Amino acid sequence: MTIIAVSAAGVLIGLRFKAPALIAATALLVVGSFAWNGIGLPGHVTVVKFLILAFILACAYIVGLSLSVRWKRNAG
Repeated sequence: MTIIAVSAAGVLIGLRFKAPALIAATALLVVGSFAWNGIGLPGHVTVVKFLILAFILACAYIVGLSLSVRWKRNAG
């Protein structure tokens, strides 16, 4: 479920915002991962899982950015 949420967020960020938003989203992912582990909630996020989620976020951002460019090119 986390992968789907991160993918959707990445595509939406790519459709609307540019690179600084991706950096902010990745930072938010880091803070969220550390907060989740610090509280001690079940399903601890490991470093490997964080890296996978960051990679998925970046790939989904590229997909959203590509869709945005294509829609702007077809509309204009």
